[in-house]
Amino acid sequence: MPQLSLELAEGVATVTITNPPLATMDPDTVQELSRMLPRLKAADVRAVVFTGGLPGYFIRHYSVIELDQAAQGESVARQQGPSVDLHDLLLDIENLPKPVITALNGTAMGGGWEFAMATDIRVAKDGPFRFGLPEISVGILPGAGGTQRLTNLVGRNRALEMMLRARTVSPGEALAYGMIEELVPADTLETALERAQAIAREIAGRSPLAVAHIKRLAREAVSPVSREMLRLESRLFAELMQSPEARALLSQVATAHRQGRVG
Repeated sequence: MPQLSLELAEGVATVTITNPPLATMDPDTVQELSRMLPRLKAADVRAVVFTGGLPGYFIRHYSVIELDQAAQGESVARQQGPSVDLHDLLLDIENLPKPVITALNGTAMGGGWEFAMATDIRVAKDGPFRFGLPEISVGILPGAGGTQRLTNLVGRNRALEMMLRARTVSPGEALAYGMIEELVPADTLETALERAQAIAREIAGRSPLAVAHIKRLAREAVSPVSREMLRLESRLFAELMQSPEARALLSQVATAHRQGRVG
């Protein structure tokens, strides 16, 4: 039974992930997402939104049943064709040359939160939901990039404290820690998906080449600032200055300034 559905409207591809009854991710989810990636890379898709299909959950976590079978040495392969590694899938999602937004309609822990961290912008609805990486509570560690991405988001000490204590946080705490970018109040009718789609439509209206370059530069940024990255930024800036879209927009704004119409 398919776990994913895709709807495309106004350049925004909305992907809903549903794996009843537990709202977990498993090898089938990974394979299905991998097969969908070429569609998400197509030119008519200007932005991508992921959301959960079951009330109260984005992705609860990676299937504990599958992890237990793997720990016992049992085969978990059910799909025909080559297996796709979750690390590789999340890197592919992270490196899509277009904005990827997670609409957190509920709880996301373990592999579900690792998935969310691989996207560019996270929007959550406030409520009785939990986010985090509690894998140590079952004697393992976050195994799909969680130790690295959470550290990048919240800093080393906070990430260590959360992972070592198996501590999950509320949507409000996640906003305060920088784990999400927007929090939709619980007392409004707007859903996390609606807000995420609005942001996606806004960015989809921008130059796709400029969006791709900005995303690449931000993703590859290092500290301290390197001359290599500054040279890359300058090269991509010069490339955009010669693009038809930038030339038209710059000319339009420059004309308005010459006429004294400064907004």
